[in-house]
Formats: sequence, structure tokens, C-alpha cells
Amino acid sequence: MILVTGHVRVAPEHVDALRDAMRATLEATRNEDGCILYAYGEDVLDPGLIRIVERWRDWPALEAHGNAPHMGPWRDALAGKVLEREVIAHEAGEERAL
Repeated sequence: MILVTGHVRVAPEHVDALRDAMRATLEATRNEDGCILYAYGEDVLDPGLIRIVERWRDWPALEAHGNAPHMGPWRDALAGKVLEREVIAHEAGEERAL
């Protein structure tokens, strides 16, 4: 399994304007083959910080996601608004429920 974690920071005043694009991206991505989990969350203590968590079946599924048609509009929505971005993919090994 591939685990993607990270964040995107935008000015707090841009978050509301991005909600429709976030919703569309979430809905489309969750229907992609190989998507196990795809979520964004606003940090309660840090306005404008959007946390990202993804789980993918394998590397090819994650790579296909990056080329999916709905990712273009998401990138367009973020254009000029991103102040900081860090997203990292990890190959996960053993899994344990906590």
C-alpha cells in the first residue's frame, strides 16, 4: 500500500473559494481504481493549512491519479494561491490498528 501525507498552505481568505474544487476533486478521486482513502482536512489551529492523507493500492494507481482528468481543474484552482506545499508518498509495510 502507498500512503501519501502532506499539506498545502493557502491564505486563509482563499479556503472558502477552494471548497467547490476540493469537493469535486475528492468525489472524483474516491471513485478512482486503487483509491483506498483520499481526504483533505483544514487544520483547526492553523487557518489556511489543508492537511492531505491518501492511501493507494499501489504505485501505478497513484501515478494514474496524478494524470486523471479531474486533477487539471484542481491544479488550476490552486494556481497562484499556494504559499507552501509538501506532499510525500511512502510505501507502507506492516499495518496495525490502534
